[in-house]
Amino acid sequence: MLTQTNKSSFKDKLKAFGANIMPTLSKLSKAFLLPIALLPIAGVFLGVGAAIAANTTPQSALWFIGKVMGNMGDVCFGNLPVLFCISVALAYTKDSGVAAITAVVGFLVFNGVQAPLFIAPAAKTNDKVFEYGLLWYKHVSNSLTGSNMGILSLNTGVLGGIFVGAIAAKCYNKFHQTQLPTAISFFSGTKLVPIITFVAVIPLSFIFMMAWPVIGLGLNKFGQVSGTLPYGTDSLIFEIVERSLVPFGLHHVFYAPLWWTSAGGSIAEGFNNLSKQSEAIQKVFVVSYNSLHGTHHTKLQEIIDIVQKNKELWGAVGDQIISQRVIGHLNILNFTDVEKLGINLGRFQSGKFGFMLLGLPSAALAMWLAAPKENRQQVFGIYFSAAFTCFLTGITEPIEYTFLFVAPWLFYGVHMPLASIAFWATGALQTHITQTVSGGIIDYIVFGIIPFISGAMKPISAFGVLGVAVVLAPIYFCAFYFLIKLFNVKTPGRDGNAEAKLYTKADFKASKGLNVDGSKMSSSTDDKEQARLAKAAAIIEYLGGEENIVDVDSCASRLRLTVVDAKKADIDGIKSLGGTTGALVKGNNIQIVYGGEQEAIKPRMQKLLEQQRQEKMMSHSEMKSEEMKSENMGMTCESDQACDKKDEACGCEKDCMCEEPNKVQEQPVSEMKVEEKVVDEMKVEKPKATRTKSTKAKSSTSKSTKSTSKSSSKSTKSTSSKTKSSTSKPKTTKAKSTSSKTKTTK
Repeated sequence: MLTQTNKSSFKDKLKAFGANIMPTLSKLSKAFLLPIALLPIAGVFLGVGAAIAANTTPQSALWFIGKVMGNMGDVCFGNLPVLFCISVALAYTKDSGVAAITAVVGFLVFNGVQAPLFIAPAAKTNDKVFEYGLLWYKHVSNSLTGSNMGILSLNTGVLGGIFVGAIAAKCYNKFHQTQLPTAISFFSGTKLVPIITFVAVIPLSFIFMMAWPVIGLGLNKFGQVSGTLPYGTDSLIFEIVERSLVPFGLHHVFYAPLWWTSAGGSIAEGFNNLSKQSEAIQKVFVVSYNSLHGTHHTKLQEIIDIVQKNKELWGAVGDQIISQRVIGHLNILNFTDVEKLGINLGRFQSGKFGFMLLGLPSAALAMWLAAPKENRQQVFGIYFSAAFTCFLTGITEPIEYTFLFVAPWLFYGVHMPLASIAFWATGALQTHITQTVSGGIIDYIVFGIIPFISGAMKPISAFGVLGVAVVLAPIYFCAFYFLIKLFNVKTPGRDGNAEAKLYTKADFKASKGLNVDGSKMSSSTDDKEQARLAKAAAIIEYLGGEENIVDVDSCASRLRLTVVDAKKADIDGIKSLGGTTGALVKGNNIQIVYGGEQEAIKPRMQKLLEQQRQEKMMSHSEMKSEEMKSENMGMTCESDQACDKKDEACGCEKDCMCEEPNKVQEQPVSEMKVEEKVVDEMKVEKPKATRTKSTKAKSSTSKSTKSTSKSSSKSTKSTSSKTKSSTSKPKTTKAKSTSSKTKTTK
């Protein structure tokens, strides 16, 4: 019985851990999208600029244009660590600008702490190109070091930036509202956050200095060993894992180390390993280096010397970063040269072109043709837009989610194996086409066709992926078409249900001539904008209303939501609004797939939620004010009011001081004098100490009246009650009430 209880407890803890870790990883995955979104334009400038510079005369006008364009793109790839640092800080602080500045400060300090602790490098040898001493490590390979924002430090890739960004976010969330003592109050609030982060990253920097020489070597070793697996096995394993994580939105977390750290390869480590071979220095290494004098360097040591002078190329790590750096330095190295270093560039990227260019668009065509003829025109727009988006940009989720939620076995049993085969084939062929975000036709032209024209890539690299795509296209089409027909999969157009729409709060406001935000409609109102606002408002309603929504966020293709209770959300209602291909519910986290529209929905939802919450606060404040007003009315009722019953005629909600009408109350002369004195004291504004003294006087008056005759006991009780209440009500009200009572008594 005890064993069973322990098992149950362990399962509960495991479930709780999963429920907590999923939102964190999901938000981390979303954080990566900000710098990733910058890469397409940077990649285009880098690829086109490098091609122009490599095919024009040095120092010519076109050469300078190419160099400028190439450097504009290269600077983004060269500073990915700090970009990731900023984006992580923003993701966990709801886009706080202070957190972004704090992250930059933290990243500079993180690297600045390390710089003076590197011991000057020893002399170069054939065995070790460069070595540093760091803490107790006597031999830290130069492949583990690099220049981050001009500071010599450990080459941690994007991992160092991610950790610093996380600390910056933690410091912001904890200290941005902290109030310091008056003497140092200037540093309170958001000004305190960079100061705390400045100190907090110092121990983190030392932790990295103690651990990274070992971790870095391990990642380098992983990159080397995985690159030696035969026939594209490493690419096959990569895509099986990566594609299986897509439904959960965690695939960005998985491929990040392979694209942007030494786990995906290292130029410096490749040269170091090659130079260890006894005949390597004398072996001809075919590289055509266009120096200012047009000389050609063919010896390995000469190439090493050249590459070391280009620190950004020498320190390049990760499958994507190395690929981009090689494209930017085609006059020094090309993809064929890098193959001789034992690095198969593109092994974690090229396979995407195999199923994104033609594979998934063919699946979309199959789903459209599988729909009954009478429904094809209705769903044509859905399938065509999803297929074209996939072909053009490589964004696959609109198509994938079309069948993922109605038939998950199509995703895991057909699509994932075919995508993995595409990676296996391109890995075995050693195609070296890189990408920015996904494998669309734009990236294929920039990183495949243009480098091939420039002579930096073999024909098999440029056209191998296209051959894989052509082979997989009919397989995708046949598999999806016949399986959908055979198992009657309810893809769009085959569900047999007409579009249903429920009336929402937006519809009601529209019937009253109001926009969703409460403003009056006018002839100049943008219909598209109102449609977007109406859809955002409807989504809020279907999610259970404003009180059920904790956070609204988005990534490349999904609206990511955190709710109080996921059971209150009407997913079918959200789908009925159109534009979405599915939704994923995990605990209190909901992801709705839109494929691009989410970037328009998110800010409008945030705007409407802010308005609704402000209205709610104002309404609550007004209710509080009404309650206070009612209480004050109860204290200002006059004794000569015509109250038939207590608490009725005067409209008081609580026990009222009103007495029977026109009844003169008798008081002893001594009591009247004391009460007149109290009134005189209350007419004068005095500090709290005086008010306390007055209260004591009234209390003593109440005690003294207890010794009076029975005929005046009722009046004494009323006076005591009023004196007690006066301590918690405004002084002006008390004075008025007491004065009126005194006059009546007189």
